[in-house]
Amino acid sequence: MVCAGKGKRLKKDKPVLQIAGKPLFYHTYNAFKGVKAIEQIVMVMRPEHIKKAARLIDDARVWYVEGGEYRRDSVLNGLYALDKKITHVLIHDGARPLVTKMVIDNVINGLKKHNAVICAVKARDTLKRVRGQFVKEIVKREDIVGVQTPQGFKKELISNAYEKSGREDFYDDAQLVEKMGGKVLVVNGDIRNIKITYPEDVELAEKLIA
Repeated sequence: MVCAGKGKRLKKDKPVLQIAGKPLFYHTYNAFKGVKAIEQIVMVMRPEHIKKAARLIDDARVWYVEGGEYRRDSVLNGLYALDKKITHVLIHDGARPLVTKMVIDNVINGLKKHNAVICAVKARDTLKRVRGQFVKEIVKREDIVGVQTPQGFKKELISNAYEKSGREDFYDDAQLVEKMGGKVLVVNGDIRNIKITYPEDVELAEKLIA
């Protein structure tokens, strides 16, 4: 669970942002705590947030790890903290507090037969590629999905992908597996599984939690 972001676009300290009376990281943890298949939860956080999280969360499965300079570094820190007996891992954005048990289960179930799984939602709007302020062409939305987290992987596969990635830019964890030629299964996500990025997202999350 990657909770080490600084919330530059939100202009607030995102991991500890209060939503419905609790910090953002707590809502995200809360979504996973009741999933019995999860044996260990690694929360990757900035050092100044770890003590606050430890006071709020009483769960023997939870480990705390310091985040790195970039998301790549934070994910690697989390992977290295996993117990050796763990064979599969879910990587989740700490800024997605509204993920449901159904979505988590969809990813876990996908991992029973596949080494890499993402959850996604079908595009609902008409999509157009633009150049500057003008439309260039329409994009067929039948083949387009909006990708969410958690994303699930065989631990050895995603660890190797990260270690070989260097400092290259990437959009999500699964992209690293795709670049290695790995197949990625797509399972159903949920339109409510929003990522808190802008101030209006906070307002929407408050309403959905209420």
